[in-house]
Amino acid sequence: MNKFTCVTLGLLVLGGLQGCLALADTEPQQPAAIEPSRLQSLAELDEQAVTPRALKIQGWKSHSGGKVLFIRTPELPMFDLHVSFPAGSAQDGTHPGLAAATFSLLNEGVPGKDLSAIMETLDGLGAKLGMSIEQDRASFSLRSLSATEQRDPALLLLTQILGQPLLSEEALVNVKKELTNLLKARQQDPDSQIAHAMNELLLPGHPYAQPIYGTEQSVELLSREQVQAFHRQAYAGANAVITLVGDLTLEQAQNMSLQVFNALPVGTEMASVTPVPRRQDATASRHIERPLTQTQILLGQPGVTRQHPDYVALTVAHTIFGGQKVSSRLMTELREKRGLTYAVQLKTAFLQEGGTAIIRMKTSPQFSDGAVKLVQSMYRDYLQTGPTQQELDDTLRQLRSTSVLNSASNSQILSRLVTINQHDLPLDLDFSLEQAQALTVAQIKEALNRHFDADQWSVVTLGPTVEQLPLPLPASEVPKSMCRAETGFVAS
Repeated sequence: MNKFTCVTLGLLVLGGLQGCLALADTEPQQPAAIEPSRLQSLAELDEQAVTPRALKIQGWKSHSGGKVLFIRTPELPMFDLHVSFPAGSAQDGTHPGLAAATFSLLNEGVPGKDLSAIMETLDGLGAKLGMSIEQDRASFSLRSLSATEQRDPALLLLTQILGQPLLSEEALVNVKKELTNLLKARQQDPDSQIAHAMNELLLPGHPYAQPIYGTEQSVELLSREQVQAFHRQAYAGANAVITLVGDLTLEQAQNMSLQVFNALPVGTEMASVTPVPRRQDATASRHIERPLTQTQILLGQPGVTRQHPDYVALTVAHTIFGGQKVSSRLMTELREKRGLTYAVQLKTAFLQEGGTAIIRMKTSPQFSDGAVKLVQSMYRDYLQTGPTQQELDDTLRQLRSTSVLNSASNSQILSRLVTINQHDLPLDLDFSLEQAQALTVAQIKEALNRHFDADQWSVVTLGPTVEQLPLPLPASEVPKSMCRAETGFVAS
């Protein structure tokens, strides 16, 4: 198993919406005659109230202090278990890469099994193990059938990985080589380079700005004793946050969580990461020279934590300004009107003690300066006016219509429940949706101006240095005598 292919990289993270379609398993029939009087538009369907699934959240704590949240979904004979610890790179201290090395060693060997045997056992059970690490946390997920003959051995193996890893010297040598190769690859990866540069500008000197995998020099200096000590401290039962979704009774879920807690080291709760201070200095910028055909651009500002009262308002505001929809302000102006980019998006990321708002796009190198100034100007106007009522209504309607899709599968329910569990949010999957539906244009505008400033964007560009040209005129302003394509050119 390659532990580094599923790892969350840095702050620039945003999940998308997924849906499910139920297909009727019936004999083919002749199409019925369509009655015009019974036709209904999709717009009318959009206005209908959405009835969310009745998903009851149950929670409890262990004697050691670890937390558990559980939702029973008996429709399919399977379960998803998620366990996370405050064992991310922000806990490295003076040893960059320590958290990543410890994380990487956990499934390298347990009593009686090496990595190959672990993977063979999981394959034989039809179970799936997932691992990820980021600044705040190290996370582990197990998906398995809920029948006893599959559930029990899969859970036992997970508890051994978390609580009884061998952490051998030989495995540490191999992990150091893997981390070193990964770090060398990331030095050549444009996405990794520009993301790290933005983190350094937004979070100077903070543990969140430290590379998740450390440096080649720091990784080489790590010892087995350091790894063992970090495991005993960070992976103690008091630090575990467990989330369960699936075909389990409450008693089964409680017993499973107890089995995990009992397998973990005994220790105290990890100290919290220092909160990210509100930046007071002027904006910063950085250019990374690379001979590419397009220039990557990031604009970033510090954001708020997930628990902040303005989080929902800011998320809705930035969805309108730069969400995934083609109708967002950024997509409309930069892609549809000017053809400057294929995609541009404002992503809001949150960590335990901070957050970021990042605008990401690619454009032709000769337009990079103009594109940055255009985005800054658009955001300045947005702060002054806020969204229109129509923009807010359309966005809230979209949230309502997709709310059920966000709980259509166990994995989607688990994802939402993990966020609630890790950030101590109200025990209601639809709490944020209900908050959003009550927002007004005035409230969104006030929240934006409390936390963001049009003149405080930090900017990182990655690409070649070339002479800058004026931006193309918006399509609506192009003179009739002008044509964007050469005469006679027709798309096939």
